[in-house]
Amino acid sequence: MNLEKLIESSLEVLGIESNVKPNVPTDFKEFNNVVGAPINPENGTPSEIFDYQEEYERVWNKHHAVILNKSRKIGATETALRIIAYNCLNGRYQSHQRVMIIAGNKQEVANRFIERFVAIFGDGFHDLDGTWWSIDDIIIDRKASRIRLFNNIVIQAYPASDSVRGEDSVVCVFMSESAFINLVDDSKVYNAVKPNIINIRNADIVIESTPNGRRGFFHDLWMDKGNEYFKLEQPYTVALGKLLDRKTIEAEKTNTRIDFEQEYNCKFSTSLSAAFTDVNYIEGTVDDYANL
Repeated sequence: MNLEKLIESSLEVLGIESNVKPNVPTDFKEFNNVVGAPINPENGTPSEIFDYQEEYERVWNKHHAVILNKSRKIGATETALRIIAYNCLNGRYQSHQRVMIIAGNKQEVANRFIERFVAIFGDGFHDLDGTWWSIDDIIIDRKASRIRLFNNIVIQAYPASDSVRGEDSVVCVFMSESAFINLVDDSKVYNAVKPNIINIRNADIVIESTPNGRRGFFHDLWMDKGNEYFKLEQPYTVALGKLLDRKTIEAEKTNTRIDFEQEYNCKFSTSLSAAFTDVNYIEGTVDDYANL
């Protein structure tokens, strides 16, 4: 532990907040080069940040209210978690603010997003000053559903339910696979979570999913041309030759078990809710960078 971080640790014991923080790049792609690149699930090797992932970050931090209609297997959720990490470390998200991650229909599913967020940093990284930041320097308190960073930003994961209300100082709400919430009226979740961000100017609300039929608040918000959301569409073609190879796509096009246009080409057609339960669909994908 270097002198600055030793002082920071002593101040924390005394209840005094420190301003010591890692010196990280202001560019998103360079930030990921410093903290550690994503791992390609197909071959287990580090993967670069691609142009469509950089676009996601630019849209997120410019427009703040964003809906991403995405193909499967393009790394969108991994990118979202990295954008959150980037904003937490570069100063856009401030001390004592809170990030809410809404994912899946069970707490154990939501908790996996905390695991994935922590995994971004590996064992730690050297910042631009050459200072080593271990994982324990970055994340100073950790529970299954909640972590606190060195700057006292709290990131917490919640299952999708109408109980996700009443949190204070929320600077970011990220809703993953929003079209697959296992409720007859999933708008209750959206209506509960959105007011959490009203007290912070330019707070982020990002709603991300692969389509799941012409139903639900994800579909309705996407189709509403008059709302406040910036609509970003990323079909499979953005990742072709990057995270998706042509052989895989050609095989999926002939796969009669899936609706290719919906799963990969951002079209709202049939609902998969009758074919895939929450456990089979959501839990089967959240651990896999390739699927999200």
